[in-house]
Parts: sequence; C-alpha cells; structure tokens
Amino acid sequence: MMKKLRFAAAGVLLFLVIAIDFTSKVMSVLADGVLVAGVIALLWPIIQNEK
Repeated sequence: MMKKLRFAAAGVLLFLVIAIDFTSKVMSVLADGVLVAGVIALLWPIIQNEK
C-alpha cells in the first residue's frame, strides 16, 4: 500500500513540474503580447498622424 502511495506521489510531483513549466511559458508569452499591444496602442496615434 505504501509503495503505491509513493509512486502516486512521485507521479503527481512529476506532473506538477511539467505543468508549472508549461504554464510559466504560456504566461511569459501572454505577458509579452500584452506589452507589445501596449506599445502599439501608445504609438498608434503618432503613426496615424504621420500619414
């Protein structure tokens, strides 16, 4: 019984390592997208006045 619990706990921990790594990459991409969108929103009026 204890052996099964150890394997289950090890499996859960390995899954969490992968899930946290994947989530941090997704969050990084989303944060970059928000920053780029903010820069575009700030510069859009200047770009439109140049034309």
